[in-house]
Amino acid sequence: MEDKEKIEELLHYFRMEQKDFAEKCGFRPQVISDIKFGKCGISGKVANKIINKFPEINIRWLIGSDKEMFVNQSIIGSKNVQAGNIIVGSNVDGNGNTVQHTIPSEDNMSYLKQIIKEKDELIKEKDERIREKDERIREKNERISELMEEKTELKRVINELKGK
Repeated sequence: MEDKEKIEELLHYFRMEQKDFAEKCGFRPQVISDIKFGKCGISGKVANKIINKFPEINIRWLIGSDKEMFVNQSIIGSKNVQAGNIIVGSNVDGNGNTVQHTIPSEDNMSYLKQIIKEKDELIKEKDERIREKDERIREKNERISELMEEKTELKRVINELKGK
């Protein structure tokens, strides 16, 4: 399934307009348009924002080739765990509404942990590059100071020679 079809399926399932979906996930509606029109695919950043708001979506379906749109459904004791959510009781709030607590699925958690690990490595590499560049800047600043001192000394010598 292509990314544009996945976006269409998400919009249909959640009964949302692309503008509302994008805003709920935290990105511009143009991102959805670009994906729907094939200008770009679903990036890791977009996928993470979608998963953060809709943890029942299977990340491997969203950015991979997994066939299941939702994380696996199973039953734990008397609690129904469906699509990454634990639904606890009925009429819990006294108004006939079911209260829902989101718990990320094991698949999504291990995937997100892997992404975090990779990002941590990238941060370490970037930090090292920053340290190297800071050192080069320090060396260049020292060289500039030396050149400024030489310039001052040359000006003094020139003025001394002019005076003689």
